[in-house]
Amino acid sequence: MTQSRLSTRNPADGRDIPKSGRDYVVGIDTGGTYTDGVLMDYGTREVLASAKTLTTYDDLTRGIIDVLHKIDIDAPSRVKLVGISSTLATNFIAEGNTKPVGLILMGYDQDLIESYGLDSRFATGNYAYFQGGHNAQGEEQSPPDLEGIKNWLKDQQGRLEALAISSYFSPLNPEHEEQAMQAVREVTDIPVVLGHQLSTQLDSIKRATTASLNASLVAVMHEFIQAVKASLKDLGIKAPLMIVKGDGSLMPYTEAARKPVETILSGPAASSIGGRFLSGLDSALVVDVGGTTTDMALIENGNITVSGHGARVGLMETSVQAARIRTVCIGCDSRISINSAKEFQVGPNRVVPLSRLAAMYPEVLQELENLGRGRDCSKSQSDIEYWFQAREVDPDDPVLEHPAKKAVLDLVAQRPLTLHSLLKKMRVNHLVQLNVEDLLQKRIIGVSTLTPTDLLHVRGELDLDSQEASRAAFKYICGLYGLEAKEFNSRIMDHIVAEMTREAFIFLARQGQEDLPEDLDGTWSRWLFQEGLLQNDAYMGISLTSRFPLIGIGAPAEIFVSRVARKLNARFELPRCPGVANAVGAVAGSVIVDKEALVFLQESDSSRSYIVQFEGEKSSYAEMEEALAYAEKTVKRAARWSAEESGAEEPMVSARKNIEGTLHRVQARAVGNPSLSEQFG
Repeated sequence: MTQSRLSTRNPADGRDIPKSGRDYVVGIDTGGTYTDGVLMDYGTREVLASAKTLTTYDDLTRGIIDVLHKIDIDAPSRVKLVGISSTLATNFIAEGNTKPVGLILMGYDQDLIESYGLDSRFATGNYAYFQGGHNAQGEEQSPPDLEGIKNWLKDQQGRLEALAISSYFSPLNPEHEEQAMQAVREVTDIPVVLGHQLSTQLDSIKRATTASLNASLVAVMHEFIQAVKASLKDLGIKAPLMIVKGDGSLMPYTEAARKPVETILSGPAASSIGGRFLSGLDSALVVDVGGTTTDMALIENGNITVSGHGARVGLMETSVQAARIRTVCIGCDSRISINSAKEFQVGPNRVVPLSRLAAMYPEVLQELENLGRGRDCSKSQSDIEYWFQAREVDPDDPVLEHPAKKAVLDLVAQRPLTLHSLLKKMRVNHLVQLNVEDLLQKRIIGVSTLTPTDLLHVRGELDLDSQEASRAAFKYICGLYGLEAKEFNSRIMDHIVAEMTREAFIFLARQGQEDLPEDLDGTWSRWLFQEGLLQNDAYMGISLTSRFPLIGIGAPAEIFVSRVARKLNARFELPRCPGVANAVGAVAGSVIVDKEALVFLQESDSSRSYIVQFEGEKSSYAEMEEALAYAEKTVKRAARWSAEESGAEEPMVSARKNIEGTLHRVQARAVGNPSLSEQFG
């Protein structure tokens, strides 16, 4: 599938950014572990100040406020732009914390959807089928059942906080979605999202999923943005607020509040934009080593590669344009697990490093150092797995109604406890008996054990928190399983580097050969890669070579990504401020607006015409050339106007045409730098 490209040049035409005195911009990224912030001079590209704070999952705005205070902006009036890359949408979807949403499906084939299990892809269980929809020529296939929709909504009264409407072939004719919205307004005033306003793709399942996800996030994003705006106001910052989209471009906060689903995967995209901006490289593989995952994205000729398949979160596929990302479920805060056969696994679960927990609770260090000295132990990894209260619990939270869960919370609220001690105090033998999965999922309880961060503390390559705690835990595990410390240390490091290298190899190879499998399959494939990685075969030698340099992003990038680059015989580039490149990317991107008109043939026994469908407006022409010319003129004008309204300065506009059978897609893209201002846009 053809991939689209997103420009990261700043400004859009590739010229140097003009010096504009001391105009400041503030970039913020809320990541899986840390919330990062930077203060930059927009004219010189210099990072003037940066800060990190732990991400506050229960309320992301608290972490943002903390990092803004840490940056210590001495002249708030000089800040002319604030950009935020947020995990808000992705987190809420992945954790199932979205608002209750209803989905109205008009003209969908219920039997077909249920027979193939396609309904499992919808982002809500509250959906209903109604008569309506259009055919492939944009003609009505059956009248809309507006009374049925109103009656269903009356039955759902009080259960839904938002509503999504998706009609069959609505990109070709949105009339039924618009009529349904008018009918809905006669019954309720909850937010309503229409599928054709989010996507012109003809994949009806993706469009319905995208619409329902967007509806579920509207209230959440609105609350988030209002809190951020209030915080900026308290600090005396009146600059425009921009939000990073999943493709790395910037959009005004008003647009983000209306289309929050477009912020999915904005974090990895911002990292790639920041890596390119700080390194100055026009073509490279950007590898961002975070706390939870390692994300990879490719930059070619100054452009970040954008997926042609749409963003995906878990099992849900959307029509949202997002950067093409390869994610490895290994980060610096990934759990390191070991079994009785001395086999270990890194990830996929994220935990708190023991070094960090011991820095927060000094008694943890004392306990770790006393392991095996007469203290009651289980002689298993549960001796170095601590449970602690991660955040306060709302007194009305239903979890407190469960006696066992409340007992667990009461115990860990006093101080961190090893899993062994917790099980013993609860008088159970196994974690399953506690039934506390929801406490972990809601991050009410946190878990801490051995992680790659601890490994780096042991190796002396990192000194952020308590090295003593990491060493004590590592020593205990090695003694417990009869492992030689140096060898075990090297095995874990080699495993992490090998996993990252394998994913980079697959990601790069599939750029030009998308029909290659997502993983290495077959004995030959595995042998070729392993030999290229280890080069230890007695008879044959294989060498892996990346034609792209690797840009390392994240605090530990120099440690891990440099080793991956060596395995791939690639140049390694460590940009300035690699630990906050994601926050830099939150303001280094461009404002990009895409507009698309659909041109298709509509004919009957007595007539033949070419229809131009654009944002709810339909025009008819006798000749295809005339229709295409009108469509191009319309989308270019609309793209320029929308870009300027979104805060772009002197946007450049380009157009192109794609043909899908009898359907012509006429697309325009407007690209420009965000304009700087002292007032909210």
